[in-house]
Amino acid sequence: IAAVTFTNKAAKEMKERLHGLLGPTVKDMTASTFHAFCAMLLRREGEQIGLSREFTIYDDSDQQALFKRCMSEVNVDPKRFAIRAIQSAISSAKSQLIDAEQFGKASANYWDEIVHRVYERYQLLMARNSAVDFDDLLFKVYSMLCDRPDIATKYQERYSHLMVDEFQDISESRMTFIRALIDKVN
Repeated sequence: IAAVTFTNKAAKEMKERLHGLLGPTVKDMTASTFHAFCAMLLRREGEQIGLSREFTIYDDSDQQALFKRCMSEVNVDPKRFAIRAIQSAISSAKSQLIDAEQFGKASANYWDEIVHRVYERYQLLMARNSAVDFDDLLFKVYSMLCDRPDIATKYQERYSHLMVDEFQDISESRMTFIRALIDKVN
C-alpha cells in the first residue's frame, strides 16, 4: 500500500495512525508526501533516466541563484523581466507537465520566448548539477513512468493499493501522475 498526502505534518499523522492500527507491519507500507514519494522513486530508478541517485533537491534560494545565472547567460535583463515571474511561469509549465521543448513549440508571444530561453538553460544546468527542484520531482517521475513501461509495471505490481489523502484537492497534474502510477501498461 502507498499512501500520499500534501504536507509533512499530514504524512507524519498518517504514519502514526497506521502504526496504531497495524503495528510493526506498517514498515511494509509507504506513507509520505507526494514529493517524498517521488524523490524515493527517483533515488531508486533515476539512473535509468540519466539522473544520479545522489541528486540534490534545490530549494527556493538555490533556484533563485540558478535563475539569476540562467538569465545572465541567455541575455535576459532581470530589471526588465523579474526572476520570480520567470520562475513562476516555468513552475506553472512544469505543474502542467510541459517541458522546455513543448513550451517553446507553444510560445505565442515575446514573454513566452523569454521564458523558453531561460527554461531551456535552467533545465540544462539542473541536469549538469544533478539537481531537481520540487516541480521536477513529480514531473520526472511522471515522465519516467510514461517512458519506461518496465519501471511503471514494477511499481504497479509493488503497490496494489494507492490512497490519496485529500483527493478532492489534487491538481490535474497530480491526477495524471496517479494515473501513470496505477494504470496497467498495455
